[in-house]
Amino acid sequence: MKPAAFEYHAPASVGEAVGLLAELGEDAKAIAGGQSLVPMLALRLAVLDHLVDLRRMEELRGIEQRDGGVWIGAGTTQATIQRSAEVAAWVPLLARATPLIGHFQIRNRGTLGGSIAHADAAAEYPAVAL
Repeated sequence: MKPAAFEYHAPASVGEAVGLLAELGEDAKAIAGGQSLVPMLALRLAVLDHLVDLRRMEELRGIEQRDGGVWIGAGTTQATIQRSAEVAAWVPLLARATPLIGHFQIRNRGTLGGSIAHADAAAEYPAVAL
């Protein structure tokens, strides 16, 4: 199957994305890696008018120690998390769960924020977040 027609948007900044999502309202869906949403669109289990792609935003990616904790950007790929010595040291459960996600192709595109936002009860990251 093929997805129903939609308008594609690729904002360059978080501010632009937030404005676009506010303007489009419930007719829009944000996509980061797309490993959960794209198959749903292809099977028409999800239908939307606007797709807002967040992948171009560098400010949503990264792993840093901040204010006594760890910050992992929502757009950080699972593969980046898997390779991170900082994550292994600071959030060992996250480091242990990441290799269990799908296969390496999924981890190369799938993101931390996308997995948590999708909130699949069978997925690793929502369980780790709890």
